[in-house]
Amino acid sequence: MVLSAFSVVKEGNTTLLVKDQYKEILFTMAFHPKAFEGSKKETGTVKFGRGTYLTIPVSGNNRERFIIRNYRHGGLFGKLLGGIFYNEKRPVSEVAVNEIALQKDVPSAEVVAVIKRRLWGLFYKADFISREIPDAVDLIQLITESSLIFIKRFKKPIILVLARLLRDMHDAGIFHADLHLKNILVKRNTTGEFHAYIIDLDKSVVVEKLDIDKRMENLLRLDRSVEKLRWLSCRTNTSLYEKMGSISRADKIRFFRSYMLCGNVLDKDWKKYARRHHSRHAFHKLWWHTSRLFNKIP
Repeated sequence: MVLSAFSVVKEGNTTLLVKDQYKEILFTMAFHPKAFEGSKKETGTVKFGRGTYLTIPVSGNNRERFIIRNYRHGGLFGKLLGGIFYNEKRPVSEVAVNEIALQKDVPSAEVVAVIKRRLWGLFYKADFISREIPDAVDLIQLITESSLIFIKRFKKPIILVLARLLRDMHDAGIFHADLHLKNILVKRNTTGEFHAYIIDLDKSVVVEKLDIDKRMENLLRLDRSVEKLRWLSCRTNTSLYEKMGSISRADKIRFFRSYMLCGNVLDKDWKKYARRHHSRHAFHKLWWHTSRLFNKIP
């Protein structure tokens, strides 16, 4: 069973789904939050990603840390409901997909626990706890915080590891429900090699075999994220616009070619898929422009 390494602990309105080896460490966080609030002032660190999140050391080891992520809706639902949910299976499904990814050697941040706190009826809030990947940053942070020289010099090896990551994910049968730049992490190790990781598998699904059309749909979602950042940069940030300008159509083709041909070749005639699934994202650009007029996009 996928979740055989997890235990369920219930107390009052709180339910803890946790990997057995972390049960002692996370018990206080789940069932004695006031005591945990006091201790985290000394050991916790607040970081910024999609919103803010807290990191705490794993059992006193300051190098290994947990990330505590509040489970929240995205988009319009996020503005209306914040972190209130009613589908009890949703967080458990994300944990299951994460476990499948790790079992199939798809690099990801290991989810070690979910804490659910029932509010009323079927409604609840939840926290996800995962192991932090040290020194990894999401792709937006990588682009915005790196120099133009760095991006021009290292974009090729980064593109290749991204193609390998997404190919591995799709070969494992995983369709990512929200594949965008912030849900891919990249780190560079001490020898200069780059590694990539997929995160936030909420609402993602696993099938026995992911067909080519679903793969292309997923890749187009990522391409849309790239184009959105490019579109925003030309209106708000000259430095970022130069960096995004260095990511060319040839780089996109390099990514797609690598994705199609690495490992077991999907189709040697990969160019036909590039032509068939090319999009300028005209509808979304219209929406971004309209949303910006109403101050929904900065």
